[in-house]
Amino acid sequence: MSTPWPMPPAPDRGYLVAASNARAAQDQLPVEPPVAAPPAAGRFLSVDDRGVYVREIPAADGGPVDESLPVTLYVHGLAGSSTNFDSLATLLAGHTRGFSLDLPGFGRSDPPPRERYSLLDDAEVLSGLLRQLAPDRPVHLVGNSLGGMVCTALAARHPEQVATMSLISPAVPDLRLTQDRGADPRLALLLAPGTMPAAVRRLASVGPLARAQGMAALCYGDPSVLTDDDLRIAADDLGWRYGLPWVHSSTVQSLRSLMRSYLRPGPWSFRAAAARVAVPTLVIWGAKDRLVDAKLAVPTAAAFSDSRLLILADTGHVSMMEQPTATARAVLALWQDAETAVDVPGADPRRTGSGAPPGTSATAVAPSSS
Repeated sequence: MSTPWPMPPAPDRGYLVAASNARAAQDQLPVEPPVAAPPAAGRFLSVDDRGVYVREIPAADGGPVDESLPVTLYVHGLAGSSTNFDSLATLLAGHTRGFSLDLPGFGRSDPPPRERYSLLDDAEVLSGLLRQLAPDRPVHLVGNSLGGMVCTALAARHPEQVATMSLISPAVPDLRLTQDRGADPRLALLLAPGTMPAAVRRLASVGPLARAQGMAALCYGDPSVLTDDDLRIAADDLGWRYGLPWVHSSTVQSLRSLMRSYLRPGPWSFRAAAARVAVPTLVIWGAKDRLVDAKLAVPTAAAFSDSRLLILADTGHVSMMEQPTATARAVLALWQDAETAVDVPGADPRRTGSGAPPGTSATAVAPSSS
């Protein structure tokens, strides 16, 4: 399989699974939809005079969406789109009114003005979108990779808009001085002046099918679970996106923005933002994540005041696609615990976790998708 740049072999951090302490909901869930199922219908909404494409997840029974349910916003990662959450959002549709968006410059959404990509600007776009989708109550956030970082910034800057947060392999800083890393340190070269045109040309040289195969190899712990039809449909979608003039620069510019955020000191560094987040937070990681080392899972969960952790064996960077049922059970349990805490008189709604610190497993989610 071809990838836009070389990556190291997938590290296997299976020994970290025992650090999981997240509860698994035992509710009956729908059957997992196939990867190649048609995506939810979407529409454009105007946020700060730019078009943001949003999909509303259909009701689990196929009937009208129950507008009284709490709202969930699903936020994809680098080079992804709103369709990345179709499986997970479909499993949770009976419990929430779900929306997934294309971040600025990805999928069908407009790029930011002057193509100036910024995590903090993306967080403000999400805030503006939520003022339209859920103006009167806080929402659940579910973010993957880059989307997890954007969700963290949103929860820190606009706490009144957020009820809970679930972060799937968030693209947190990895500044460890070690060779035992899951991510390629050569990516830091993208920060050097003049490197963007070459990076864009490199991406443009990879055709849609090779790009789909490469993304599967990078993002899945076991890419063989994807069929030829799955990859062909992904390639068709990528082929459509290749016609957008900003499609490759959006990936490189967003990656550069993410890496610049790692070096940002002060109140909007990741750790400072995480320390501001008071809502119940679930951190999910795949033990075979090639892109963000699972060794970062425990310290990431510890950065939040009210957190629980799930590490899934034999899983890569996108557990919502590779292990949607296990992911859904952990997310649903987070929501249930948060709701129960709010209903208990005198309870602090910010403290809704299992009470077990990362490293214990008495209430851990089993690392499987069943």
